[in-house]
Amino acid sequence: MTIVLALTVGGSCAPIVTAIRDYEPDHVCFLASTGPRGSRMVVDGPGRPCDEGRSPSIVNQLGLDPQRYQVVELSDPDALADLYAVCRAALRDLRSRFPDARCIADYTGGSKSMGAALAMAAVSAGWELSLVKGQRTDLVQVAQGTEISALINVWEVRARQRMEEALQLFNDFAYAPAIELLAVLQRTAPLSSELQRTARGWIAYARGFDAWDRFDHARAARILDTVPGEGIDWRFLKTLTGQIRGCGYEPVLDLFLNADRRAARGRFDDAVARLYRALELLAQTRMRQREPPLDSSDMDVAVLPDEIRPRYERMRQIAEIEGLGPKVKLGLMEDYALLESLGDPLGRVFAGLEGPLRDAIQKRNKSILAHGLEPLTRGDYQAMRAVAETLFGAGLRALGEQVHASQFPLLGPDGLHPRERSRCSC
Repeated sequence: MTIVLALTVGGSCAPIVTAIRDYEPDHVCFLASTGPRGSRMVVDGPGRPCDEGRSPSIVNQLGLDPQRYQVVELSDPDALADLYAVCRAALRDLRSRFPDARCIADYTGGSKSMGAALAMAAVSAGWELSLVKGQRTDLVQVAQGTEISALINVWEVRARQRMEEALQLFNDFAYAPAIELLAVLQRTAPLSSELQRTARGWIAYARGFDAWDRFDHARAARILDTVPGEGIDWRFLKTLTGQIRGCGYEPVLDLFLNADRRAARGRFDDAVARLYRALELLAQTRMRQREPPLDSSDMDVAVLPDEIRPRYERMRQIAEIEGLGPKVKLGLMEDYALLESLGDPLGRVFAGLEGPLRDAIQKRNKSILAHGLEPLTRGDYQAMRAVAETLFGAGLRALGEQVHASQFPLLGPDGLHPRERSRCSC
């Protein structure tokens, strides 16, 4: 297999010579600083530029053919950002020229910034990382004659970087991408026992909250029951799955929180669609809980009071004439109008919000997820959310009910944590 070796070069030639002899590369890329005190001269300069004038250049010591090496010059050995850009470009160029080669980056030589830049570029580009080690008599340098090249466990570093990315995805409610990233880590290369345990736990958390985010509450409960959840109140999920008896309005708040998660990711059409469904479900739930129960998808006109029954009887007759059958089906605003006509507490709250609610629904109707083609904005979502939150809160208080829940938690290295100001009550 072809081996490509990239090295940062400093004032000491011995570790560079050691690395090249140990790896026996087919092509060498020297990253050397320029200027009167730079390391460019020790690569292939005339005379004896190495070891303070006692030894010939690195290329001459190794007998490297000019076709087997190249020099990338670095103008400022302490400008980390510039060095990183140059190193990254050099490694990309080498990878394109030698696509099937084993690529190794040795960051032993050069300034601290040069070594850091090459190491970062190598980790980013997926190169192997190497460091020349040996016996030390002080903290300045390795004792000459004891040097040996050794590979660094760069995969562990890269894995930790990917896990940080997965953590950010999780905390941005992007559970599916977080799961995929963590799963790829598990399949790509062996991880330490610590990282394996952490990754497995994070995958379980992400799968659990992903299921909950898709309203698959039973699956979410099964998965999240397998992982620690100290400090997290699971009663809301248990109510949604029927393990704990609730008041019936928990799915409304679940939709409300789900809408907030969509809005947090900039999915305002999705968020407004969920708010609309939450408003609809609030009215439908209240109608089912009345005595006698009412079903807005198939209204039994006979149970309605005499003073309002004729209106709904006409709706039933029109539906039959239009071939829709004898059913009376009510939409969102009709649900609330009926509750208002019945003198229901939720209907009375609706009466004070009917105007703002109609305005919000008109904007919703323009969405491609409703009846229009216009994308909704953050402002559209916030306007509808404000009306919905008021109707939820005041409506449930008028009914003598209360529901508490928190937004999905944050994930950190030590587990789950509640989000600040994430508690929501209706």
